[in-house]
Amino acid sequence: MSSCDELARIESEDPRISVLTVGDEILSGEITDSNFPVIAQALSQIGQKVAEHRTVEDDMELIARAIRSLASFSAAVIITGGLGPTSDDVTAAAVAKALHRDLVLHHETARRIESFFKRLNREMSEENLKQAFVPKGSTVIEPAGGTAPGFIVEHQDRIITALPGVPSEMKQMLFSHVIPYLEERFAKATIQKTRILRTFGSGESDVASMLRQIEAESRARFGYLATAGEILVKITASGDSEEEIEAILERESEKVKDRLGILVYGEGDDSMEAVLGRLLSEKGKTIAVAESCTGGMVASRITNIPGSSNYFIGGVVAYGIEAKRNLLKISDGILSKGLVSEEVAREMAKSARELFSADIGIGITGLAGPDSGGEKKQVGTVCIAISRHEGCESFEVLLPGNRMMVRNIATLAAMNIVRVYLLEIN
Repeated sequence: MSSCDELARIESEDPRISVLTVGDEILSGEITDSNFPVIAQALSQIGQKVAEHRTVEDDMELIARAIRSLASFSAAVIITGGLGPTSDDVTAAAVAKALHRDLVLHHETARRIESFFKRLNREMSEENLKQAFVPKGSTVIEPAGGTAPGFIVEHQDRIITALPGVPSEMKQMLFSHVIPYLEERFAKATIQKTRILRTFGSGESDVASMLRQIEAESRARFGYLATAGEILVKITASGDSEEEIEAILERESEKVKDRLGILVYGEGDDSMEAVLGRLLSEKGKTIAVAESCTGGMVASRITNIPGSSNYFIGGVVAYGIEAKRNLLKISDGILSKGLVSEEVAREMAKSARELFSADIGIGITGLAGPDSGGEKKQVGTVCIAISRHEGCESFEVLLPGNRMMVRNIATLAAMNIVRVYLLEIN
């Protein structure tokens, strides 16, 4: 097949939509493609799904060939990347080549680019005007923060849309223009939505096993995603109306929460630190931390949340033995038995609480690897303690993965211990 002129008409009532990502830096592994998940999720919200996703390098012929290939079975192709002013930004030219159209100057875009540089008091190079050229017949989407416009062009019964690769610009144009355009063109009686429940404290297979019966009896579709320490339960429902779908998702979510109990810590975009912050505020409690193997990651995560100064008092990174002895006043008798132990974690937690006069103190010490550093414990061993007015409690766990994974999971585990404690108090 040599051109889009040879494409057969698509008669399906369930139009296929494909995504083409352009960029050498993605194929080389320099950056990850953060645009595709946003596009896929946005399409899902209007009852559509991605038929195929490809990534190609910044080469006009390869991009044009991919467009023709995807358009051979897709009613719409969404392209991201390659709309900048430099020599390797060739997406607009590739679309024109694939559709056998001329590139034409869009005068309003040219004026907008010139004004952009005047406002910044900067001289505009001729290369920047390259962004004002689009395939003939295109509907131009004005830039969203930068100078690169997007565009939508129809060829026969296909829709080709091109968006910048900068994630913030891509997202704004996608939701302001592309999604409404596709929703109007491909209106469906059936739509679908996905709700995500976030869990911590059990493995993917264990969570799936616990939900097996609920899943078997449900009208919704269940999926599971293991990330660094947490398991996401994805519940997808289809229906003829928003109300019908929301009712299904609410019913199934409640069943999952009842079954998994304390393992479920949040929904959607909730982070552990956001959930913990809300609980600390609701209960009127303050917290301080003393960290060793996590090197300040617990304090960093907690203070990611605006307003955390209302409940986070302070933290100490006591990495070496001298810091544990001098800053946290842990006795040589305890330290001589090894730095990774529940006893050391308890002393760290108590010292953090006392040092900062906090309601809750957290102590965390462990072996993140790759070697044991002279400790007798196995690499991946982490000891976490929580100190509060009722007393002090500690836990020892063996965590999987490399150094970074151990530290990430340990950080989540420390916050989760506080979360569970706060849920259990009045």
